Amino acid sequence: MTEFTSDTISMADRLREFDPAGTLPGMAARIKATLGERIDELGDVAFEGYVASAGSRHHSPAELEAIHRNAQEFYRELLGNLAGERWGEQARVFLNGVIAAGLSLRAQIHAVNSVVDKVRDIVTAVVQDPEERADLMSAMRYISLVQVELCCAAYADSIREKDRQERDLQREQFSDLLTNQIDRAADLGDRLRDQAREASSATRGMLDKASEVAAAAEQSAIAMREAAHTSSGLIRAIEEARTEVDQAAEVALKASHQAGEAVEMSSALSEHAQSIESILGLIRDIAGQTNLLALNATIEAARAGDAGRGFAVVAQEVKSLASQTARATDDIAQKIAAIQHATRQSVETNERIRATVQDVQTTGMRIRAAMDAQSQTVTMITAAVDETALAADSMSSNISAIRQDTEIVASEIDELEGGFNEVRNHLGVLRDRSTNFVKTVVGDEPQRAAG
Repeated sequence: MTEFTSDTISMADRLREFDPAGTLPGMAARIKATLGERIDELGDVAFEGYVASAGSRHHSPAELEAIHRNAQEFYRELLGNLAGERWGEQARVFLNGVIAAGLSLRAQIHAVNSVVDKVRDIVTAVVQDPEERADLMSAMRYISLVQVELCCAAYADSIREKDRQERDLQREQFSDLLTNQIDRAADLGDRLRDQAREASSATRGMLDKASEVAAAAEQSAIAMREAAHTSSGLIRAIEEARTEVDQAAEVALKASHQAGEAVEMSSALSEHAQSIESILGLIRDIAGQTNLLALNATIEAARAGDAGRGFAVVAQEVKSLASQTARATDDIAQKIAAIQHATRQSVETNERIRATVQDVQTTGMRIRAAMDAQSQTVTMITAAVDETALAADSMSSNISAIRQDTEIVASEIDELEGGFNEVRNHLGVLRDRSTNFVKTVVGDEPQRAAG
């Protein structure tokens, strides 16, 4: 809550304007004496008016009791020492609370009139002399005017203080807003200036790059022409390689046929070996039967005794020949098995050779197809290289034009950077002048209030 000091006029000077003869303090004391013990009824009336206007819900019972006592004390001091300063200070303290509560000046004037009415009622009941009553009531009306004037001064001070606070707040907000806007504009100008400086540097760097690109484009055009010449030689080399691949494919085809014939011959050899193996089986069977017959003959010769000795010798020889035949047959069978194993390996090897030759033939066909595609691609590349060479020449010319335009842009960016520096200087002047303006307004305000 803001406290108000009303004004700097002393109570003596204030009363002098209402009471040039200086009789009012004495009349106030006479009114107090006339009221006697009933003087506290004036505080009761003032308290009731305050409660009726402000309400009691904003105060605790203890606070209401204190306000009531202060109202009674105020009217004792008012009528007992009208020329003193104390009742004015009490009034200001009370008015601070009244104004903070939002009560209007009309409510205060009405409360003062209610107290005057209460004094009139008491004086009328107590004082019998009409002239005395008239003098006392006339003095009370002047006293009430002093109270009302003090109330008006307090309310005027509150309005001035509120306006001052609002103006101070508005000035601070205006100053902060203006300063912030100027600072933001200055910062933006600095950023734009820095960006312009960077753009200028980048533009000049781009000029150097443009020169390099122009030179590179010219060299690229030369390289493209050389590449076109090289591509023509590459096409001829591809045609020669394709011829060699065709010849290799024919050789692979012949090798495939020969490998097939070798496989067929190996298969036939394997079949002959199998036939020989079957004949060996027959011979082995015959040798076994011969051995069995020799064994039977030996047994029969043994039964014949001496008469069968010669037959036994023959049977023994036959048995020996049968055993030799069986061993020879086994050796032949082993050799035939080795031949069959070698034949199978030969067949498998020939099969792998034929498969490899077929793979080589297939690969050769793919190589031929790839070379055909490569020949077409190189032909298209040659055409594209020719077009690229023409484009490189055109690009070199365009880059030269771009370089000239870039030089103009770089000069304009330099001028823009200078403009940003000038804008920042103007913003600095504006900030200083706005600060001085706010200080001037703040400095003039107390003088206007005093005037």
